[in-house]
Amino acid sequence: MTEGKKGQIELTFNWMYVLIAGTVILLFFVGIVVKQKAASEERLSLDVLRVMDSIFVGAGVSEKTKNFIDMSGLVDYTLYFDCSDGVGHYGLKGTSADSENAIDPIFAPAEIQGTQLIVWSLPYKLPFKVIDFLFVSSSNTIYYLFSDDTDFANDFTNVTQGYNVKYTITPKYNEIDPGKSFQVRIVDNGGIVVKNKGQVPTKLKGMDDDKVSAVVFTGSNQVDYYQKEGALWKKLNFNPVQIISLGGERDAAKYGAVFSANDKDYHCNMKKAFLRLKYLNEVYGGKEISLGNVGGKLGEMVDYYDVHKELELTRPDCIGNVKKYDSNLVSLMQTHQLRVSACLLQQSSCADLISSAADLKKVNMALGVDCITLY
Repeated sequence: MTEGKKGQIELTFNWMYVLIAGTVILLFFVGIVVKQKAASEERLSLDVLRVMDSIFVGAGVSEKTKNFIDMSGLVDYTLYFDCSDGVGHYGLKGTSADSENAIDPIFAPAEIQGTQLIVWSLPYKLPFKVIDFLFVSSSNTIYYLFSDDTDFANDFTNVTQGYNVKYTITPKYNEIDPGKSFQVRIVDNGGIVVKNKGQVPTKLKGMDDDKVSAVVFTGSNQVDYYQKEGALWKKLNFNPVQIISLGGERDAAKYGAVFSANDKDYHCNMKKAFLRLKYLNEVYGGKEISLGNVGGKLGEMVDYYDVHKELELTRPDCIGNVKKYDSNLVSLMQTHQLRVSACLLQQSSCADLISSAADLKKVNMALGVDCITLY
């Protein structure tokens, strides 16, 4: 082999060596960058979870107060919310970090992306206060309210000040315009515009299906959930979802339905409230109240009137409402607790809680005139 050819081979080999070595070095540094990026995102997600935990704790103790949290630093990330088997989950989508919450009912869209997070709370009562419901949304989630009930419409627009809520008494359904919103929810109070297999508003047809949804209140205590499927509405729940509440203004259970992603999440979060109610019934009536054995505050009331028997003459309604009348606190608390237990086993039984809570509220109000009240 000539010296010239030998030199060319050595030169080619050197270049191949440099190329391979350079590739290995490049891949090494790329790997480091990728690992650092993944580690940074993991740290970020953990930091976000800690902040969110603090926010939800704060919102839970600051009743009826709205909190507006700047999320501009997370504008490229998506927050997710989910609830199953009585346990809520939330975190940053695409990361492994996940926070669990089995106590606080958190009603939120499945995903949130934007520059501002909105969190507020309302007390849930059945009949006494059970727990604060937390409602979560964002500045670029738009709500369109259609209602034939002006009282609810006025309450809804007042209580949701700060949200992106559009309301019209005379619905202009096909004029709905999402603009640059991340997602749209239609709140149809009365079944006015949204029907199963009905047409989605024209300007919403181009949005992703999972970004367009609706809740339809078809009665005072029931709601249906809908999701966009192409150009049509698809009903998500087979049976109507029951709203377990005593109604009235600022109905936490009804607002929970408005802000919940779907029927599954709504049932899951309500289950947290019913479990809490079971424990509170034990505080008010005793741990064995379902067996008719009285304890707790109710037991103290019974003991008080047993000692002060003279009150049977001067204030007969006191002991009567506590344990002697046909509709009395002892029997009503027992019924209420039995119904809570049935509700926790089978959600179709939960509607029975409304009447027992209403009866308890009525008797407790009657006691409020001259007697010791339960709550």
